[in-house]
Amino acid sequence: MPISARCPAALGAVTVTVLLAVVGGCSSEADKSGAGEGGSALLEGLGALADEKSAKQVTYLDSAEVRKVSKGDSKRFAIVSQPGGGLLNSFGTVPWGEHLELSQIDLSVDTPETGHWEGSFDAKAITGALKSDGYERSRRDGVDVWTDSGKSGMAFRVSEDEISYSSTKGSDPLSAVTPKEGSSLADNKDYRRAAECLGDVYRADFSPLTSSDSARLAALGQRATSAGKNTEVLCFVVKDDKTAERLEAKLRSVVSDKSPKFDGTKVTVEKGGQPFVRAVVPDATSQRAGRLIVGDEELWLTVADL
Repeated sequence: MPISARCPAALGAVTVTVLLAVVGGCSSEADKSGAGEGGSALLEGLGALADEKSAKQVTYLDSAEVRKVSKGDSKRFAIVSQPGGGLLNSFGTVPWGEHLELSQIDLSVDTPETGHWEGSFDAKAITGALKSDGYERSRRDGVDVWTDSGKSGMAFRVSEDEISYSSTKGSDPLSAVTPKEGSSLADNKDYRRAAECLGDVYRADFSPLTSSDSARLAALGQRATSAGKNTEVLCFVVKDDKTAERLEAKLRSVVSDKSPKFDGTKVTVEKGGQPFVRAVVPDATSQRAGRLIVGDEELWLTVADL
């Protein structure tokens, strides 16, 4: 199915709704308290976006991994298999025409207006469609950039294995996906800490908690080794150990009070200069993967009043 046919109510929009409500109103390995083992693949993905110091939803998705683990039960992974960018979840006409399929994207990292995709693309057909749609080509740092300042304000960089896009206007329209050394999201200490908390995940949804002085960043990760088992890892990067202790107590209370909904959830804290609180939520086979995104929001809400 062409991406142009994606529904706007897919995960990107749902995630925004759930996380804004929070801030404003797998295998045995995956069950080992969710301890992060570095999160290097995730950090590499975050390295594609510049840290612009503004609050924004960020979604990292290893689509190739999702396709592998969801064989035999793709419907169960329908919620978490959709990239998070608004450009991918639009009913409107997309500038690449019918020349880009969701299945061609192997890895993506998106905000609502900016993103970077890796995969296997028909660059000639896509750029031809951009040209036909009124986009103009210019040369920047030895790379072709396609812009359309007249209508959408979007800019694209397209090759056979990578596509970057941004709605940022100005002299360098793709600056958001061309981070300078040391200035990417992977260099942001809160995102690095959250990635450490999440560990090896095929999907991660990040939400800066700008309305809270106590919690800085929330992140939800997804892990799976097969279609029959998906573990969700919820992480909060907080300001100090006392805040971490309060949040730990609130999470444990929710797990107990809402039994059996969150039975088996493991809540842990890592203290120090940049503490985080982690809740590893076991699979609920009666629900689709991603239940903490589209429902079961009680664990998210613990951070609303610290």
